[in-house]
Amino acid sequence: MKVLVASAIAMSAVFCGLNAPAQTTSPADSAAAAVASVTERWDAVLAGFWFHSPASIDTANVKGVKFGLPISSGAGTVKGFEWSFICGATDNVEGFQWAMLGVNCPKNMTGMQMGMVNTVGNEISGFQFGLANDCNREGTQLGLVNLGDNADYQFGLVNFNKNGWMPFMVGFNHAK
Repeated sequence: MKVLVASAIAMSAVFCGLNAPAQTTSPADSAAAAVASVTERWDAVLAGFWFHSPASIDTANVKGVKFGLPISSGAGTVKGFEWSFICGATDNVEGFQWAMLGVNCPKNMTGMQMGMVNTVGNEISGFQFGLANDCNREGTQLGLVNLGDNADYQFGLVNFNKNGWMPFMVGFNHAK
């Protein structure tokens, strides 16, 4: 019975984000110092349940796997794999991001995104695979509709590339 209770507590701590870093001891510390101490910590496994829930997910960094049950978000970095049912919205992802039934929307992406809709706010260096893909800079896209300002390569039914070989192409388009 004790082993069962201890296992349940450990699993709750991992999946509920209770493994947040310790608070600063001095109340005089600024909020910036608190955020800096949080961003230095790296978790192996973390789960989010909604935007900003649990609160520890907002500034957490993950080297490993970050789950979205159904949504994963935050201002930190994921180095590894971010998987969610509906939305993967961690600001910085280095690795693989997969939203089973929804949207991936990081600010910066290095690696691969897979979902119904994939969008990157700032920088992408990698590959997007989905029904609709959107990137502001470099990257390779495979989908029905691909949007980009300067996408390296686009493979899809409809491809819009503002600074591409052609602004609009069917089937294939690439950067100048």
